[in-house]
Amino acid sequence: MTNETVLLLTPVENYSEHRLAKHIYDYLLVPVRFDKYFYEPLQQIFSRVVLYDYLKRMMEIGVVGMNQEIIELVIKEHPKYVVWNTMYWHGIRESTFELMRKEGSVIAGWFLDDEVGTAGFSNYSKWWIPYIDYFVTNAMTAVPKYRALNAKVIHTIPNTGIAFDRDWSTVEEKYEVSFVGRKYYDREQHIDELRKRNIRVDVFGREWEQGKHISYEEMISIFKTSKINLNFSKVWGDQKQIKGRVFEVCLAGGFILTEYVPGIENYFEVDKEIVCFHSSEEMIDKIIYYLNHDAERRAIARAGWKRATSEHTCYHMFSKVFNEIERDIATQGKKNGSLFQEPKMPIQMRKNFSNYYLNWGMALLKENYTDFWKDTLALSISYNPSNVRARIYYYIGNFFPSFMRSFLFGLFNVLGKLYKIAYSMLRSIPFIVKIKQGLEKKFFRA
Repeated sequence: MTNETVLLLTPVENYSEHRLAKHIYDYLLVPVRFDKYFYEPLQQIFSRVVLYDYLKRMMEIGVVGMNQEIIELVIKEHPKYVVWNTMYWHGIRESTFELMRKEGSVIAGWFLDDEVGTAGFSNYSKWWIPYIDYFVTNAMTAVPKYRALNAKVIHTIPNTGIAFDRDWSTVEEKYEVSFVGRKYYDREQHIDELRKRNIRVDVFGREWEQGKHISYEEMISIFKTSKINLNFSKVWGDQKQIKGRVFEVCLAGGFILTEYVPGIENYFEVDKEIVCFHSSEEMIDKIIYYLNHDAERRAIARAGWKRATSEHTCYHMFSKVFNEIERDIATQGKKNGSLFQEPKMPIQMRKNFSNYYLNWGMALLKENYTDFWKDTLALSISYNPSNVRARIYYYIGNFFPSFMRSFLFGLFNVLGKLYKIAYSMLRSIPFIVKIKQGLEKKFFRA
């Protein structure tokens, strides 16, 4: 165990049932137990780990208060490392990272969706290079992109999970075929193909027919008691990703049938520890085969469990990452030597950040979080001064009492839809395009 303090910045609880979630559900969905996936493994490596749930604190004290609290925590605790679990939550500002580094902390950011369009390397991760010392990614394709900008990057397996004991003499099998996850990309198409072939598949998640969020404990139980657990790998367009779900199922002792992704054979032996498919038709054929070959299916599940528990837990992941960081610090004696000299955040990135804080601000205003919506909308405007929606919501909040706001919000939504229709017609007119570009240059100087 290393005698050092680590500050862990990560959401922990799932807030998808919070009253703000009806406005910003995607921002409050925490898909896994990061207390178990991040906090507990770090406790096995470092003598002191301070856990800070920044998503929870954003709802309790606002984005400005949360950033100030983090700075105060760094000054008090003097952590050697600050570990930031980014996912799709922003909230922590660039200036906060700058102040943490001035206090002597080394920032390690976990960027686990570098293949995904809006959350990927080009549209998100790379713009943090001036503020982060070490980038952790599970996307092998992103590694050379980081290195081309002289950023320090460490490739690791996806968010994996924790190991569970199994009594292999009495395996309960409650479900034939199951899938746990969100309803997007081509997942519904795959499920429909199974049902057309009269193959029963139980699907779990808020967006499916049951309409219920599955807790972590329920998810693990499903993995353990399904004859076949499905995993789909598409994340954006034609991009596929080695999903943490493969590791989670194996760590629970379940049988995984996963859509193939190049590189998965680096972690498991295909057809002996996991089974892969390349198309819906191959998925169906393999489901039928393994439902009729119990002994072979159970042997594969057990072999996958042995491999995962001995090599692929979150503890293994963090040990590898921090061994590399420690070696680099000992060798180099310096932090991030980035060549990335972008003078200002690009317009589109500023718009993305602005819209993120706009959505937060709207949710806080609609739910009458009196103390926080104003700062959040002001932050939205600071990233994008031409964000008309942010300005209108800011004015509504400032100049109209709460009992009038619902009507104004509804009216504004109607006008917004009309504006989108008109804008889609006008944006093809060269004169209008020039005006838009001129305004952007004025506001952003890009």
